Amino acid sequence: MLSNRNTVIIACAGSGKTTRIVTEATVSHNRDVAIVTYTNNNVREINRRLSELNSGIPKHVDVKTWFGFLLRECARPYQKSKYDSKRIASMLFVNKQSTRGIPETRTQDYYFAAQDLIYSDKIARFVIECERASRGAVTARLREIYTDVFIDECQDLAGWDWDFVEILLQSGIRITLVGDPRQSILSTNISRKNVHYRKSGVNELIEKWERKGLCVIETMSETRRCNQIICDFVNCLWPEMEHMTSLSSMQTAHDGVFLVAEDKVENYIQRFQPQVLRRDTRAKSYGVAALNFGVAKGMECDRVLIVPTAPIKTFLKSGDPNILKEKDKLHVAVTRARHSVAFVFNDQSPVVPNRWDT
Repeated sequence: MLSNRNTVIIACAGSGKTTRIVTEATVSHNRDVAIVTYTNNNVREINRRLSELNSGIPKHVDVKTWFGFLLRECARPYQKSKYDSKRIASMLFVNKQSTRGIPETRTQDYYFAAQDLIYSDKIARFVIECERASRGAVTARLREIYTDVFIDECQDLAGWDWDFVEILLQSGIRITLVGDPRQSILSTNISRKNVHYRKSGVNELIEKWERKGLCVIETMSETRRCNQIICDFVNCLWPEMEHMTSLSSMQTAHDGVFLVAEDKVENYIQRFQPQVLRRDTRAKSYGVAALNFGVAKGMECDRVLIVPTAPIKTFLKSGDPNILKEKDKLHVAVTRARHSVAFVFNDQSPVVPNRWDT
């Protein structure tokens, strides 16, 4: 049953968070629910799960992207409280800070490009300003529409997004945030606002909200995907976070985490058929279809073979996870696997004692 409190759920890879979201969203048809997530791929996956569970998407559930939610449900309805001009046409997605040096008081220049396109890194701040200027009309309207808002993959939020989420937590709508700071490889924007809450730093913000009574924190630390040996390796990356534990009892002839010398890789691939994962397309693929770490997010497979970057090689050699600036990307790569993870690595490693040999 749904509770009447705001909740932040820290859910590890393979814990069943999407199943939980769609189940809770459909538990009562007396509630009108929004499920909000960052990417279009996540929207499609949530809709697929909803359809499987309910033989179609329930009428009382809206699934939207984060930017679609901000634009259609928050910015446009009260834009004239801040911006006395034409209807906001759409968004201009930017991968760097827009309008640097322009003061916020110059609304047209600060928030908008040509043809009434609002900058993607400014829309959350624009919504907050509309909320203030309209004396709370933005959240009042949302309360009339939704009793519950689920924000999936919340670790992808950044900048002013977090300030608006805090407003939502105080809006009277029941808010459920679900995500995993260990998998923060995407970001809605690169604003310097709230930069210290990026990646695993978001734990500090969530704990502050809990102390203020804005939410309670739950964890889903049991994975149905990865075996315990893979979980133990992942836990070495994040010793400060609640450790993953495996619910999987399946065993195969090749389970665990291994090192594979480069001259053995061809034989390893031929024998075990792993999914090869690499940091980017510049890395070697060993003649098979390789996926980049980021593209692999959301997938699962029996086995992966990881082509390590220089920092990952340094970590494998030293065992010190603080060397890694992109622990989240390595975490995503490792946790795609159910049974085995292998690294192309010629040296010895204190964190991976097992070497595969023909």
